Amino acid sequence: MSDDLAKARTDDLADARATALDYLHAELGARAPAELLHCAWFDESPLDGEGRAAVFRFSAEVASTFDPRCSSPSDFYVVAGRTTPNYFPAYGLDADDAYSLHVGTRFMLEMRVGLIDSAAEPPAARDALRALIAEVAPGANLTRLDLAALFRADDSIFAVYSADIDGERVYVFGADCPPGFYRRPDLPPQAVLRLHLGKLIRAERDAPAA
Repeated sequence: MSDDLAKARTDDLADARATALDYLHAELGARAPAELLHCAWFDESPLDGEGRAAVFRFSAEVASTFDPRCSSPSDFYVVAGRTTPNYFPAYGLDADDAYSLHVGTRFMLEMRVGLIDSAAEPPAARDALRALIAEVAPGANLTRLDLAALFRADDSIFAVYSADIDGERVYVFGADCPPGFYRRPDLPPQAVLRLHLGKLIRAERDAPAA
């Protein structure tokens, strides 16, 4: 690595750290941390107009506004750089998944993906999901499939289901949402959807052109 490139990266990290601290001070006031632990750089452009970003970790006593299951979380990530800064509970995620969750959050905000009433669940969504599970996991014992949350993205409906498959509780996605399974039943449904979408967006940008 050239000296100029090393200096540029050092300057970028310092700028990202300063941006993150300013953002947290504006969001948290006196509860904002004085120090941040740098976890990783992501030199990617998963969303138009965004680029290299740093993931930092910090601790703070913040009353939860994220989900009732996250009572007074103390460990958080904050992402800053050539992106709109954002912070969220660490949820036990590693830095790569934290960045994916950030990307998914940015996507949902830009596309105005919002929570809607469960009554809007497409009537055929669960049967279609049961058929998909039977196809991708033949012989799997699906004993429960409950709607955890429903979201609208323009004319599309994203359904997040909580399921018991072979005795294991998982999240699965249905309706118009790209399919997926996640073994993180401890996460709130909106967080697992953001993580899922972020992973898909990053994978799509990394895929070679046809």
